[in-house]
Amino acid sequence: MKLLFILNPVAGKKQTRDSVPIIKEFCRKRSIACDIVESRSPGDATLIARENAPSYDGIVAIGGDGTVLEVANGLFGTGVPLGILPLGSGNDFARALNIPVGIQNISEALKIIADMSPVQVDAARFNDRIYLNVASVGFDAEIVRDLPRVRRFIRSSAAYPVSVFVKFLTYKPKDATLIIDGQELKARVFLAAICNGTCYGGGMRVNPEGSVSDGYLDLILIRPVPRYKVPLLLSRFIKGQHLSLPYVSTYRCKEIEIVSNESLVVNVDGECAATTPICFSSAPLSIKVFGALKQEEK
Repeated sequence: MKLLFILNPVAGKKQTRDSVPIIKEFCRKRSIACDIVESRSPGDATLIARENAPSYDGIVAIGGDGTVLEVANGLFGTGVPLGILPLGSGNDFARALNIPVGIQNISEALKIIADMSPVQVDAARFNDRIYLNVASVGFDAEIVRDLPRVRRFIRSSAAYPVSVFVKFLTYKPKDATLIIDGQELKARVFLAAICNGTCYGGGMRVNPEGSVSDGYLDLILIRPVPRYKVPLLLSRFIKGQHLSLPYVSTYRCKEIEIVSNESLVVNVDGECAATTPICFSSAPLSIKVFGALKQEEK
């Protein structure tokens, strides 16, 4: 077995480099040939993965969801399996694959790559790219967009909750048209999440009944709620207990187009990657990964 590890040196509070001696020792004991390279700028991991795919039995992303997404875009269509050592801040696609997260669990994550056969899972398409986990429009996408501004003034871990609080006070629902498998739906949107995976934001269970191998996307649509109910909604949302709320609707579909008179920011796997209008579509069983999916999920 020959593996290439692509390491994002700035992911996970810059702890990814701490994984290098653990990886080397693990591969030595298992007689796995390995190379480790660092990405240097946004998009670099995609180019590295694409250029090196023919030479390896698997390419492993070391970092968070952004690093995983870059490597996946490089591997898409090659048939070379994607491995994940989830050492970023979110690690949500790894959670969907039941890969243990954090530097303390890196040996267990490596065992999944070494001992388990890769499986085919779904991806999702948007524009000329793919994503693996969750895209969204509305409340949370604006939080992601505004977070860098907040971090100019607050450099600690408090930046994210402060950003959420500010958005809670200022957010206004958006008018949008959603075309779901050809059926048009006009809605006032508090939040719309287009899910392949099950959670985002570091474990918030946006799509608790989702699957990464069923061939479908799940749209979780939350319509406007009274501002005083938003804290309760967020509490239920984090735990995956929101689907039964009267202002939450779910749709299982192959394609979703979102159009608005405004240019709405689109969050894709934790990055502001596009604006509306935008179309998402399922790409069933289109990428091979090392994961610990349960039998019924395969």
